[in-house]
Formats: sequence, structure tokens, C-alpha cells
Amino acid sequence: MAKEHYRDAAPCKLSEFVTPDRFRTVLYEQLHLPGGLTEIPVEIMLKKDTAKKLSFKVPRDGMLYGFARIRPTVKERFGAENAKLFINDWDDKFVMVFELDDKAEKAFVITADEVVDLLENCIRVPQQRSDAPKKFGKAK
Repeated sequence: MAKEHYRDAAPCKLSEFVTPDRFRTVLYEQLHLPGGLTEIPVEIMLKKDTAKKLSFKVPRDGMLYGFARIRPTVKERFGAENAKLFINDWDDKFVMVFELDDKAEKAFVITADEVVDLLENCIRVPQQRSDAPKKFGKAK
């Protein structure tokens, strides 16, 4: 069970690694394309209760994808050239797991509020625009 596997994960602030200005969402199909030179791929798994806190619709499976411009930070902190980041919902908290290029893992516990803030304030694909009412007249 994943919760047992990461039970010793150290708490940290998400902002130690990823901030909204350094994160962008992408569609699933785009995740497999190369990101920028300083980016690493990110997969975020949300449960329904967390997804309801967002101003945009989340797919039924709760999966969101993106890229974070943090490759230099990963290299500095973990000595890895490449990594992939997984952020998984654990109800009242999240586990953030870096899968490093040598298949080693570094896990941390972060808060749900930090993940919601990241997703609300990052650059999102057009399909994730907020469902705010339109400001112009009715269509004819």
C-alpha cells in the first residue's frame, strides 16, 4: 500500500520545489512531448473532494498533467539530471514523489491547500479555464 510505503516521508512546503509561476498544465497527449530544458514532467492525482475546490473541471479520473521548471533545483538537491514528479492526494494531505533518473525516489508530504493554490494560479491549458459566466450578451 502506498501510504505504508511513504509513511516516513518528510513534511515540506511545496514552494520549496514548485511555485505557480514555474508550473504549467498540459493535456495528457502533451505530457509525452519534450518539455523545456529546465522542465520536468508532473502528474497530479486528485480525489473528488480536492477537485471540487478548484474553479475548473477535473477529468473523472482525477489526473492532471503538467511541467515544472525545476530541473536545476532537482539537480542541486538530489544530484539527478532527470526526474519526474508525482503529486498524489491522501485526503487531508498529499505525497510528493520525485522519481529520479536512477529510479531512486525522494518523497515529501505537502498540504492540500498548497496543491490547490498551485493549480489555481499556474498557467493552465484553455480546456481548464474557469467556468465563470461570460460577460457579453446572449448568443442569437
